[in-house]
Amino acid sequence: MTTTAYLLTIDAHDPTGGSGQTADLATWAALGWRGTSITTALTAQNSYGVQGVQAAEVALLRNSLRTLLADGEPAAVKIGMISHAAVAEEVAQFVEARQCPVVWDPQLASADGSEPWARAHGGGLAMRLAQRADLITANRAEASALLDLPAWEMGPPPAAWINAIRSRWLEAGAPHRAVVVKGGNAWGAHSTDWYITSSTVLPLVSRRLPRSAHGSGSVHASVCAARLAEGWSVLDAAAEAQLRAHAGIDQAIAAGPGRPNTRTDARADSDDLPWLPLPGQSEEAPPDFARLSGQIGFYPVVPDADWVLRLLEWGVCTIQLRIKELEGAELRMQIREAVQAAREVPGTQLFINDHWREAIEAGAYGVHLGQDDVHTADLPAIHTAGLRLGLSTHTPAEIARAHALRPSYIALGPVFPTTLKAMPYRPLGLERLTQWRQWLSPRYPVVAIGGISLEQMSAVRATGVSGAAVVSAVTQAVNPRLAVREALHIWPACADEAVAQAMV
Repeated sequence: MTTTAYLLTIDAHDPTGGSGQTADLATWAALGWRGTSITTALTAQNSYGVQGVQAAEVALLRNSLRTLLADGEPAAVKIGMISHAAVAEEVAQFVEARQCPVVWDPQLASADGSEPWARAHGGGLAMRLAQRADLITANRAEASALLDLPAWEMGPPPAAWINAIRSRWLEAGAPHRAVVVKGGNAWGAHSTDWYITSSTVLPLVSRRLPRSAHGSGSVHASVCAARLAEGWSVLDAAAEAQLRAHAGIDQAIAAGPGRPNTRTDARADSDDLPWLPLPGQSEEAPPDFARLSGQIGFYPVVPDADWVLRLLEWGVCTIQLRIKELEGAELRMQIREAVQAAREVPGTQLFINDHWREAIEAGAYGVHLGQDDVHTADLPAIHTAGLRLGLSTHTPAEIARAHALRPSYIALGPVFPTTLKAMPYRPLGLERLTQWRQWLSPRYPVVAIGGISLEQMSAVRATGVSGAAVVSAVTQAVNPRLAVREALHIWPACADEAVAQAMV
């Protein structure tokens, strides 16, 4: 008999439903996961805050944890409020025996500054939980209390904080382990979560909302647990968690006259996107790249200028020239020829892949870059030259990186398995493509890419994306012109779709 995968929250019961295990279970249900719960404490609380806490009876807690395992191992564990040192000992023993990802949200202090269950963990027990956790999600008050450090309100984390987090929480762990110090209760125009590993310190920046909401930390941590259970990296999990928590606060639900509850099934959009600045880039958002002048639609990616000329003749208006083998004068000649031909066809949007210097020199319409390329390309020069910018993304963290650069469009993929090149990323599928497209709307046009055949194009279009980039569906077609004609009937690519149809 096969057991159904489940997630486990070990946390307090919140009768308002706004935080703790009730918020975890609701968040997981919204993400499509089955959740289970073990109660560490009963609380008396309402929209004004916690009025009382009663720790769980330790023997019952121990029996509950053991009994649950008869249904199989959890896919991930999220730990929240620990109400007593004896409870902490039981929880520590339990998670130390598990192999699954563990997320610890150390709720020593609530977001409003109260401390209803102050430091019952004990220093050694807190250290054990910290060193077992794959991810610790603490607000600044909680981290300050646990690390015994002075408060830090503004700017990047001080060296003392980074050193303490690494030496006390991360040093003994695997390289993938991380701490996210959340910035919702700090000051400033932006709310910045700091992602800290043994070797990296990265800011995840969101626009600060004018209000807070009860349970945002629970939503954040439970999203992280779900995505770690699915095999996503800690950074990807943290990026999506910040997005969803932000949307949940923005769409918070009134639970009484006090603070509202974070909405666990909030629908995120581009206003909720966190951005991940490049090293040395300011947390302030840069100016936007120029907007596209037309629709995207059917978007072939081709290897040389001859292909560009043929596609223009066949009525395609959005094209990417991706030259991989040529260099020097021959490369520049190919790009100049393609750019000149595109200029002669009104409404054409020709993007040059990777070769941004040559694209600027030739006066191209736009450039398309991959994630590795943004670290070496002169993005200000591309912007100053007036070129549009398209960026490839494959994960939530890469979406956050793209959002930090404010491109003209964002590509998501691979949608389906592709054999054209080795891809370290899992295929998104149509359901995730739809969801991520919603995250990027309405700010960014979205291009779907990766393994898309003509037979799949209608289904891809139904997800709401702005266009579909294809390679082999054209360049490896038995009859490329017929393939283009069929594609343009499914998805015209000009600003005026009637023009595109007339040109087929």
